[in-house]
Amino acid sequence: MSHASCLYALVAKTSAARDFLAAQLPAALPATFPQSRDAWWLEPHAGLAIHAPVSDACGAFAAVGRVRRPESGWTPLGERTTDEAMLRQLCVAGPRALATLEGGHAAVFWDGARQELSLLRDAFGQQTLFVREDVAFFVVCSELEPLLRDPRFHRALDVESAYHYLAFGSPVPGRTLARRVTRVRAGHLLRWTPGAPLIEQRHFTPLSHGSRKVAGDAGRDEIARTLEDAILARSVPGRQALLLSGGIDSSYIGLTLAEHAGADQLDTYTVEFAAPWPGNEGEYAAIVARQAGLRHALVPMSPADAARHLPKVLRAAEPCSAWASVTHHHLLDRIVGDGHGLLHSGLGADEVFGGYSRFLDHYQLQREHETAFEFADRIDPFDAMLWQPAQAGRRLFQGVPRFFSDEQLAGWLQQPCAGWDFAALLTAFYRDCRRIKPSAHLFELMVAHECQHRVPDLLFADFEPIARSRSLATVYPFLDTAVARQACGLGASERFSREGETWRNKRLLREIASRRLPPEIMARKPVSYNAPILLWLKDPAFADIAMAYLDRCILTEIGLLSEEGLRHIRDGVTALTPQSPPESRVVLDQAWAVITLAAWVEEWIGRTPA
Repeated sequence: MSHASCLYALVAKTSAARDFLAAQLPAALPATFPQSRDAWWLEPHAGLAIHAPVSDACGAFAAVGRVRRPESGWTPLGERTTDEAMLRQLCVAGPRALATLEGGHAAVFWDGARQELSLLRDAFGQQTLFVREDVAFFVVCSELEPLLRDPRFHRALDVESAYHYLAFGSPVPGRTLARRVTRVRAGHLLRWTPGAPLIEQRHFTPLSHGSRKVAGDAGRDEIARTLEDAILARSVPGRQALLLSGGIDSSYIGLTLAEHAGADQLDTYTVEFAAPWPGNEGEYAAIVARQAGLRHALVPMSPADAARHLPKVLRAAEPCSAWASVTHHHLLDRIVGDGHGLLHSGLGADEVFGGYSRFLDHYQLQREHETAFEFADRIDPFDAMLWQPAQAGRRLFQGVPRFFSDEQLAGWLQQPCAGWDFAALLTAFYRDCRRIKPSAHLFELMVAHECQHRVPDLLFADFEPIARSRSLATVYPFLDTAVARQACGLGASERFSREGETWRNKRLLREIASRRLPPEIMARKPVSYNAPILLWLKDPAFADIAMAYLDRCILTEIGLLSEEGLRHIRDGVTALTPQSPPESRVVLDQAWAVITLAAWVEEWIGRTPA
């Protein structure tokens, strides 16, 4: 990946570091950062250096990404004229001028009048921003790789984040797998004044006091208008692409764009996995494309294609715990090859409108707790759960992905990892939510968790670096902040409905979408976006690469995973066949988590103890 468009900054932690930076900036720069002295802006009295910002008497500003501004529509940041206008706004309004913008972006802003630095990441974390803490400096970059490849940085594994990755598919929130390298959390900014530590501050939450639990006709129409506005606002003149799965979310985006913006500039893409995979969606996607008059391309993908992309996935600076990342490489190669620079995606609809059965499972668990709680007349049952780690770990919504059970982690991880309890992270998050909105109901809290954790730390981490490496901008209408705030407040009856013995998800969104979508799409059973990972693992070209990380697993050598756990996973994958029952396939998720974590440790840490 080229890092020419990255954001770079150095922040002195001490007065000695400030003096060194002012006198010898080239010597202070990491070898992986741009080395031209002329491109760096220096504030010697503060001990701050920023690469290629716009600056004037009031401060300095540098950013990457793409934002929607009310007066000028979608605008790339990192272009001088745009950044000059943004600097003027920031000098008047402060960081909130950026925090209210839509789109993926990260920024560094030095407020000269207040002598304060802000490091800001967008509401949903579409753009990344990392901070490495060295002895003398905070080293800032919008991509992780330049921080890790710096030869002066001694890389070591953050063991707690490795545990969290195996359990939930991502490092500890706000951290990475590399010790002493953190990330600015989605919807947050870090503030710094000379001589002080970095202070974290939230600037976005989907929780809102004005949201409706039961939408009613007026609320449904309002959400429909907000969603339509979000879709149309992300359309730009010229050719653009849409990932079309044939499900409700992407189909609604496609039909809305076709109806209001015209179908002639929109190309739709659907992956078509090689037989005998039964989960292809090309038939349904074609129905939508025909109704809207959209060009539709099926992108064939074979096990050989998957094997070709696998090394790129396993060498990534941010590991991908979902094997969909292999598919993303293949799809985006085709989309960019067709000349597209903008891609629409339906990602986020399940997270904010309630598309996962795990939402319903944890809702029922917590309602059972409320019913059985003896002191509800004196103590709020949810707050009481936060006092009890055992209850919190079992009943609080932990997120959608869960690769290993508590029992497996306790039995298969070596000490001290086997004794670690993640309940403290959960309770800290939910206490913060209750502080922001004490009356928040259970679904609001779960949606807030998805927006803060799954969306930025798993979904975007699995997709956005791949898109950025190809200079492809991706837009997500369902993750418009106004849409998310309105949808977040919806209660159980607007999210799930019972049809016979089956629960249907995204009830309100389905009602909105039914105004445009063909009946064949509305009648579809919900399916998960997936790929034939088992078939790939049975193909020698793919298996030779992937299974090698289980055969020589570095996680056992460094004292993280036990031989017993590794043997269970390896034997479980070997024994699977296409006819194996669904409940036995959880071992595929476990194997992929171990493979990607082991590959990351081999690539970035090496075969040394953590």
